[in-house]
This record gives sequence, structure tokens and C-alpha cells, in this order.
Amino acid sequence: MADTDETLDALNEVHGQEKPDDVGLGEWIWGALQGDFSTERSAGQIGFDLVVSLIPIVDTLCDLRDLCANLREYRKDPSNKVTLFFIATTVVGFIPEVGTVVKGALRLTWVYLKPLIKHADDIANASKLVAAANRACDAALPKITEFLQHNRVAKWATDGKLPDIYQFVSKTIREAADKLSPAVLGGLLNDKFNDLKSLLERIRPIVPSTVRERIDDLLKNIEAKRQAMSGAIQSFTQPVRTVLKIFAKRLEDKALKVEVYRTNRGWIAPISEAGAARLINAKPPKWAKKRPRTMKFPPLKPQDLRTQALVNAHPDHPRIQDWMIATFSKAKGGMRADAIKGPAKLYRVVDPSNEGAGIFWMTEAEFKAIKDRDGWRSRFAVKPDWNQNGWVVEYEIKAGESLPVWRGPAASQKLEGTDYYLEGGGEQVLFYPSSRDEMVKAMPRIDRVTGKPLMDGAGNEDRRVDFTDVTGATAPTKLRARITDRRIKGPIETGWGATDYTPQEAQRILLTAPTAS
Repeated sequence: MADTDETLDALNEVHGQEKPDDVGLGEWIWGALQGDFSTERSAGQIGFDLVVSLIPIVDTLCDLRDLCANLREYRKDPSNKVTLFFIATTVVGFIPEVGTVVKGALRLTWVYLKPLIKHADDIANASKLVAAANRACDAALPKITEFLQHNRVAKWATDGKLPDIYQFVSKTIREAADKLSPAVLGGLLNDKFNDLKSLLERIRPIVPSTVRERIDDLLKNIEAKRQAMSGAIQSFTQPVRTVLKIFAKRLEDKALKVEVYRTNRGWIAPISEAGAARLINAKPPKWAKKRPRTMKFPPLKPQDLRTQALVNAHPDHPRIQDWMIATFSKAKGGMRADAIKGPAKLYRVVDPSNEGAGIFWMTEAEFKAIKDRDGWRSRFAVKPDWNQNGWVVEYEIKAGESLPVWRGPAASQKLEGTDYYLEGGGEQVLFYPSSRDEMVKAMPRIDRVTGKPLMDGAGNEDRRVDFTDVTGATAPTKLRARITDRRIKGPIETGWGATDYTPQEAQRILLTAPTAS
């Protein structure tokens, strides 16, 4: 502990009042550790603790107070696995690298998680634990935001030159989860028991006999139970790591969303295929046409002999896969090999989730002929769940240069879950820019059944960011960090708006849609 004056100031912060003259310093310390702490504190009470605990000495006292509360709970029922699990969550805050601010955010999470964990099966069953952790995060995030925006935290972040406090907290929690092991968890609890024992032995000589008896009882209990407690909480290492990773991911997603909204004015979120289908069925937009028996621009068949012969005859052209071939229509002469000679410009419409250096483009003449989002989406058959639009990038082919490309009419696209389709027919150009975009490397998404990282179709960790679309459905997506190809300029705003539906429009459409009889 610090000197007497600093200790007294810290204790006054913890108690929320000045120490009375007739209460000794030792009793005031004991009261901070025992007398006014409830394991059922509200989020508001926790919020007060978080602010005052930004003072280092107060933070130490709060740690020891949490430990005393855990001891009391453990003495009631040493076999209660729910109690042991929450002791383990508290111990995470004892990791030195976590620090006071991150620990504060974690404390709020535990407050909202505790009412959701009623039985041992809520911990052992991964899907139940993941569901509870996500619900707790939903409830805690507004309070955590309030805490992280507090002027004391803001000053701390400024002094530490942290550009994004959410990213910092998220990264710290993820690193703590990665380092956590049974041995680390048990060792941290033992170390904090030593700190508590040292403090109790220091105040023991300066407290009344009645308090001294209680201190002796607590010291005796520490020696009797410390090894059992340290051993018991080690079995909860994996569940604690699961919750930490969920919390870290949720915080990082929030930070990434704030940044993408700041830099992409008007963009709301991607839209899921199911969400788009609901809105299209309820109120078909201009770009969605009733699907006929034969679509106007039917797709090429990749295995067609003529198509195969065409591809084989042009080995110097961009490599093309079957799914790419199927985006071209067999109408209007179908796909053809060409070389665009400079000077020329190609254009590509994007939103924040699309690569500027993608493979599908349009000529300058095609782009200038488009008047609005409806025309673009219809002519180039771009589904809303693929691209919400709003920006355009430009690729320059310089004078004297020749760019081998595949070009031809865009095939019609079925709008899944509906009786509608996108007509297509606009001339698309396919080639590979020389440099791929740098995409945001977000933390892996968490499987809601197993609690483990989700994998994508290629067998890699799924690093998309979870958005909620305008219909309330989950719409995970990648986010673009920056365009690296020097030939690509932009993105710049199209002036078409950045979304097909605002949340208000989507709600109105869904509320007024006729119900199926």
C-alpha cells in the first residue's frame, strides 16, 4: 500500500465519504474490504466502482474486496460450480497486463452475465454459454460505452496515445484469453491471496479486538481454502476463455463499425440474402422484375464446348473459373476475349465491404449511361446482399497499354427466396488488377454452438464483422481497409445513396406488408 495519506484518500473514494474521526484507519480498510460490498451490486454501483478504481490504490483495494466477496460465497457452498466459475472470471482481472480500464469493462460484463448463469449446465454446455455471453454483451455494451467515454478514461487514453480505446480493450482481452491456462488461473488467485493476507496482517495490530477476531478468522480461512479454491477454478479455464473471446470480438466489431460509419457516410450495413428477400416480397423495388419462365439474359454454361474452346484459345487472358463464366450471358453473342487499349478507364461500383480491386468492371461508356442505383443494379444484375453500392472506383489504362479482358453481357440473376430476378444485360468486363486490397483482419467469429472460432469455406478462420441488417437479420461481412493498386482511384461517392433501404423504410415496408393467408 502507499503512505497513510494516499491510503486514506483511496479509502474515502471507495467508501464514497470521508472517514469519520472516531473510526481508525485499520477499521476503515476493513470496512472497505468487508462491510459495504454486495455480490449483487447493480450496474450503476459497478459504474461508480469503475470510475474510482481508475486511481491505482483504489484499484488494488477493489481487487481485494472482490476476493473477500468470493471467499464469502465459496464458504457458503464450496461445491457450487456457478460460484467457482464467477471466481474464475474475477481472477482474470488480476492479470497485470489487463490493467484497470480493461478490468472495468470486464467487471460490467460479469455483472450482466451473472443473472444468466443459473446452473452448472449453463457453463458446461457451450451453446448455452455462448448464448448467455452474447446476451450479456448486448446488455453491457451501453454501460461499457458510457464508462469508456468518461473523462477520466478519455484522459488516460489520450495520455497513453491510444487512437481507439475500444480496439485497445478488445485486443487486451483477446491477448489475456490466449494466455489463460489452468496454471495461470490458479497462480493468479494464489498471488492475490498473498496480497490480501499481507494487508490483513498489516492492519491487524491497529483494529479493535472485535475486528481482529474477524481478521483472524479470515486469515485462517485463507490458509485452509486457498489451495482448494485455486485448484477448483482451474477447470473453468476454457469456459472463461470462450466468454473473453466473445466479448473481445463484440468490442472489436463495435470499434470497426464506428470507424466504417465515420469514413463512409450514409452506409448503414450490408443486407442479408434473407433480409433482402423479405423486403422484395413485401414491396418489390424498381430493379426487381417478376421472374419469367426463361430469364432475359440466361447464363452461359461453363461446360459448353464453345465456351471451353473460347477459353482454351486465349491462354494469355485472365484465368477464369466456372462460376465467373456463369456470370456472363449467352445472349448478345455471349462472352468474348478482348484487349482494351489505352488511354481508357474502367469503373467498378463498391460499398465498404467490397474490394476496389475486384474482378468485375464496366466501361466508361456503360458507367456514364447509368443514371441511378436502380439502373446499375438491374443492368449488371448485382444482388443487394452482394453490394449495397454508394461509391465508385476508377481503373486507368494508360496510352500505349493493352489490357486483356473477358467481356460480354451480364447474366440475369435469380433473387433467392422470391419470384423476382435482376434482368442483367449490361456489358461487364472481367480482369484481375495487379494488387488485391488490404482487408480488415478482424478477430475470428465465434461458433454459437461450439464456442470455437468459425471457419470459412476455404478452411480459414472466418474474420468477418457481424452487422445487423435493416430487417434485424445477422449480416456478417468483410471490410475493406485500403486499396493498394496504384492504378485505382477512389472510392468516390456515386451520388446514388449508399443503401437500398433505410431502417425506417424497411420497418415501414415490413409492418405494412400483407400477411400470408
